[in-house]
Amino acid sequence: MKKKNIVGIIIIALFVIGIAAALMQYKREQTALEQPEVGEEPETVVLSADENPFGVEIKKINENYDLTKNYYKNYDNKGLEKFVIPNIAIDERTYIAELRESGYCQYGYIDEEDNIIAEMTEQQKEDWIGNTEAVIHKTVLSADGEDLYKFAVSENYTMIEADVSINAHATKVMDNIMRLLEEIEIYQILNGNDSWSVNIVTKDFETGRELSNINFPKEEWNLSAEMWDE
Repeated sequence: MKKKNIVGIIIIALFVIGIAAALMQYKREQTALEQPEVGEEPETVVLSADENPFGVEIKKINENYDLTKNYYKNYDNKGLEKFVIPNIAIDERTYIAELRESGYCQYGYIDEEDNIIAEMTEQQKEDWIGNTEAVIHKTVLSADGEDLYKFAVSENYTMIEADVSINAHATKVMDNIMRLLEEIEIYQILNGNDSWSVNIVTKDFETGRELSNINFPKEEWNLSAEMWDE
């Protein structure tokens, strides 16, 4: 290959690399501009070996961490959808911190009526709905290999059927049910059902006998050995 051709190829390659680098920098700058300016973030801490033998990083919610809309310095919700998100799982401070870090909403805060509010774009809503469905399906499938319990969820995510043996690990079953309820709650709300509810039917794993039939959250759901005595 002639020297002139090699030099030409090198120049073209450098030109292409320069354009790619410029595009990457532009994308980083645009991403930064799209993110709302925020206040003080939760502190990431690693507890001592006595407190946390696995050395896992956790979020410590600072006392001054702002849970309200004032957390966002350049708040602008033009074009965003607004949803009230019930929290049935963890404390509000932790929930808000995790909501803000999830990427599934543009703004997450507590309003004047102490409601948890999530404001999001259409794409964020679709992503969040997709994630809820994935977790629901994964939770149902995870019980398929169990000998003492299994779950089924209706296509419209309004009903959970839990077949449970009296010998099943109650805490494990309840943890999975709560995970399903958390995701179904979000799924229904993001699909326009403000008065979300789930019919939970619990049956004896061995006999198929119905042990309980409740509508959550209007009625509480629990699992106890006494259910098999009734």
